[in-house]
Amino acid sequence: MNIPKYSLENQKVVYFFLAILLIGGVISFFKLPKKEDAPFVIKTAVLVTQYPGANPHEVEKLITEPIEREIQSMTDVYQIKSESYFGLSKISIELQPTIDPDYMPVKWDELRRKVANIQPKLPSGASTITVNDDFGDVYGIYYALTADEGFSYKDLRDWAQHIRTQLTPIEGVQKVMLYGEQTEVINVKISTSKLSSLGIDPTSIMGILQKQNVQVNTGDIATDIYQLRLRTEGTYTSLEDIENQLIVSKDGREVRLGDIATVERGYYDPPSTLMRVNGKRAIGIGVASGAKDNVVAVGEAVDKSLAEIEQLLPIGIELSSLYPEDKIADEANNGFILNLIESLVIVILIIFVVMGSRAGMLIGSSLLFSVGGTLLIMLMWGVGLNRTSLAAFIIAMGMLVDNAIVVTDNAQIGIKRGKSRYLSLIEGAIKPQWALLGATFIAICSFLPLYLAPASVAEIVKPLFIVLAVSLGLSWILALCQTTTFGNFILQEATPGSEGKDPYDTKIYHKFEKLLTLLIKRRFITLTTVVVTLVLSLVIMAVMPQSFFPKMNKPYFRADLVFPEGFSIHAVDEDVMKVEEYLEKNEKVKSYSVTLGGTPLRYYLASSSFGPKSNYANVMVETKDPEDAAEVEQQFYEHMTQNFPNIITRSALFALSPVPEAAIEIGFIGENPDTLTALVERAKKIAHECDMVTDIRSNWGDKVPVWKPMFSQQKGLRLGITRQQVANSFRTATNGLPLGEYREGDISLPILLKDEDAENMNLNDVKSVPVFSTKGNSVKVEQVIDNFSLGYDYNVVRRFNRERCMMMQCEPKRGANTMAAFKQVLTAVQEQMQLPEGYKMKYFGEQETQDVSNAALAKNIPLTFLLIYVVLLFLFPSNYRKPVLIMLMLPLVFIGVVWGLLLFGKSLDFFAILGLLGLIGMNIKNAIVLVDEIGLQLKDGKGAVPAVVEATKTRIVPVTMASGTTILGMLPLLGDAMFAGMAATIMGGLFVSTILTIFVLPVTYCIFFKIRADR
Repeated sequence: MNIPKYSLENQKVVYFFLAILLIGGVISFFKLPKKEDAPFVIKTAVLVTQYPGANPHEVEKLITEPIEREIQSMTDVYQIKSESYFGLSKISIELQPTIDPDYMPVKWDELRRKVANIQPKLPSGASTITVNDDFGDVYGIYYALTADEGFSYKDLRDWAQHIRTQLTPIEGVQKVMLYGEQTEVINVKISTSKLSSLGIDPTSIMGILQKQNVQVNTGDIATDIYQLRLRTEGTYTSLEDIENQLIVSKDGREVRLGDIATVERGYYDPPSTLMRVNGKRAIGIGVASGAKDNVVAVGEAVDKSLAEIEQLLPIGIELSSLYPEDKIADEANNGFILNLIESLVIVILIIFVVMGSRAGMLIGSSLLFSVGGTLLIMLMWGVGLNRTSLAAFIIAMGMLVDNAIVVTDNAQIGIKRGKSRYLSLIEGAIKPQWALLGATFIAICSFLPLYLAPASVAEIVKPLFIVLAVSLGLSWILALCQTTTFGNFILQEATPGSEGKDPYDTKIYHKFEKLLTLLIKRRFITLTTVVVTLVLSLVIMAVMPQSFFPKMNKPYFRADLVFPEGFSIHAVDEDVMKVEEYLEKNEKVKSYSVTLGGTPLRYYLASSSFGPKSNYANVMVETKDPEDAAEVEQQFYEHMTQNFPNIITRSALFALSPVPEAAIEIGFIGENPDTLTALVERAKKIAHECDMVTDIRSNWGDKVPVWKPMFSQQKGLRLGITRQQVANSFRTATNGLPLGEYREGDISLPILLKDEDAENMNLNDVKSVPVFSTKGNSVKVEQVIDNFSLGYDYNVVRRFNRERCMMMQCEPKRGANTMAAFKQVLTAVQEQMQLPEGYKMKYFGEQETQDVSNAALAKNIPLTFLLIYVVLLFLFPSNYRKPVLIMLMLPLVFIGVVWGLLLFGKSLDFFAILGLLGLIGMNIKNAIVLVDEIGLQLKDGKGAVPAVVEATKTRIVPVTMASGTTILGMLPLLGDAMFAGMAATIMGGLFVSTILTIFVLPVTYCIFFKIRADR
């Protein structure tokens, strides 16, 4: 079918579809969901099981191992990591990155069935396994509710719950989570000596409270008419009810609980988490929007609701925004749209200057229809506007006009040679249509590895491929129909007397002919020069600093503060308060928030997730100006290292990569903890000898002191005391012995029996704590203990894929390149260490993430090259040397890539690698246009050298224009933190490849086909 001819003869049909593209694009722009970054599903679930009283090794053997064994029988399990603490098991299961996100609910249902299977097999005393498959949810609209000293945590919680209730029904709000709530308890503080003198056993108090406060079904009575339901009231409705509870002593006396104990409200101590914002106690409120919801619109609705709630808040309780993803996304999108407009203007101006105003109008109009049509198809496919998709538009901006440039240039040449405008447009589109289709398909294929990459990190760039594929495909269709239709009234008809006039009969083109002919004569010198330059560029690339993901240009930075193992959350809190005092004095800091005991809600896609860890704190700082973030972060790091040398500080600007526990991690996997310890200690010693790393440590931490009273079965049997009763006495003297629950509204408050002197007790006092026997008397606990030993043990046992794994962790020194530091440490460890039989070594950290992502991209590169070669064979079926010639030109783009990165001061990061992939298609596209034209010139009967020179001469404008529009259209991206490396790669690589296409490709063509200029 002759599409150009049909379009010219049926213009109304073309206009109809163009109107749909344009109007549909405008409507789609306002309807498309907007987010800061492209959403992707974190395919990880976390299983938490409590087993009170067990040490880490017991938790590992009795809880973690059985659960791991069961869930590993699931299909599509990628890896399992676990942490066994004192009384707690935490297991993270990650599924294969290739699983379709829509299939994830099915996999989590399978996980819950596996959990249900293993639950009855766990030992008695183990809690129900909690499955958290919302681990990867992003609560990007992140607020904090703060309170002055006059308010309690209960006041904060009540208001936070009220806000949660009001926000949850808002359209687009997927869920609302709270962080930092304190568990309220009812403390029954009593003197254990008084209990002993009265002969009251805590177990009897527990039994009475539990029986009194339970809901009982008392049945109903059938009367003549009604079914009368009976209800026995009497559950505790106030603290006075608990105080008035009667307890019977061993001599039969009735004692009121309030007479022998103080009943009061309190909070569980020690708390599992704490949160403060700008020095005030706080509760975090995170709002998560759906993957396909417009976060900007959701944020506006949330802000409106919160504005109404704020009017009701008492003075002293305030709402503050910590991370407003809706506003950040709106600003990012607006900034990118501005960049897009700048890119559009740049491209059109270049065309206006080089090809004239009419050609500029014609080609520029095709650009608008391509963008509009792409937006419409994005809406149909559910691809939203975000940093990645908008960057794809900017990358595509220069490429979208390539096809229209070729068609327009051919038509203009035909018109200048005296042909009619109608015929010139048809021939100008028909002649190169298959070459342009092949080149467009190849340009799309070069980005195919992004879309097919089986890695979570690579998933975030998949919209890049979709936008490029759709827009480039549309550009080819529009070049054949829209460019020809509009060209029929925009381009001028041939002027009389111009028949047979050669548009290339100018001084510039004649000088070009002489230069190219000279290069062909000196072809081996030309080629040798290019090869030497390539080798030099590759050598420079090898020593260039490399990074994985670039830092984001945000007014934020985050810091992980890791205290020595065994530190209590209260000890951590004392030092964190000093850190807050430092931040408060910094004039460039707008706000700061701290969380203790674990990381906050995942407010940012690449946020870390650590905890529960009592020796851990997280700090998030917002600066007044984004430009100040790097400076303030550096000052913060220096302050921490100088004033808190016992704290490991990991501060950094935001990046788009997941944050591991350490930048460099070398793990040793095996069975025996002592052997693992010896291996890690040896690795730590080697790392200390490396000059590029610091903060060297083990991920199991140092051993912590453990006090181990040894219960005597014989002494206990004689005195009528069991191990459980001893445990109850210790619990009363420490965290509190659970007696029952007190229900208040929608929450249940644990009732804890505590010794009134528990806060002031030391180890010697604990030895004299009374323990109550079944015979009704009490003795000091030391009378049933053989010995009190103080030992040391690890606070955690970590496993990787069901094997114990201990890591040597460290950080690169400030100013050192992470990849270079990793290579230094890994090489030293491999050279100086020999592993015992049955043990293996594996690296983790940032290097593992980078290698997984790079491997995912590389996996489908062979497929990409195969598709490219097949297309080239279809385009040039008569001679296989032409496809080989075009493919051999690809390595030369490295010359431009290296000098482009050096010129703009960028490193070869993940996105620069993506740009390198895109260069493959761009370079081949230019080469196809030239090689195809050489074939057409030879068909016209010209000599070999004149055909090569003439073809190159006629393709100068299309090739340089196509490359020039892409290069200059990328200028706005140079200022973007995320895509600057990609922009520098494409600009440098395409600039050099264009020169090579014009000067080196013809020379190489002559060598391949044995064409000599002196013949």
